[in-house]
Amino acid sequence: MNDRSRALLAIFALMFSWSSIAQSLPEGAIQEGSLANQKLIQDAMAGVLVTVASQGCEKPEEFVPYVREMPSGEVGTRVWRELWIVEGCDDTYPIKLRFQEAGAGAANWTIE
Repeated sequence: MNDRSRALLAIFALMFSWSSIAQSLPEGAIQEGSLANQKLIQDAMAGVLVTVASQGCEKPEEFVPYVREMPSGEVGTRVWRELWIVEGCDDTYPIKLRFQEAGAGAANWTIE
């Protein structure tokens, strides 16, 4: 299995393991879950995996997304913020993301 296949496998494994970490809302979160669609979650997860790897964990096991800020602004340019809690390598990695719509049906993400 090549590195790309392993990364994609890790992304999909993490996407389907949301519920086991969540027990109560972390500080700053207003609700559990993500406002992003599956494609946007998949795209952002690639950056989250790189960030977690840069912090010393190459094999994260689970993640749970939380909303920190509901969408605000005009439709097509709305902004919202999320906190994704990633667990693995005997540690927890809180990753703060900012999402912004980029027209109809599109959005961009950044790690804050």
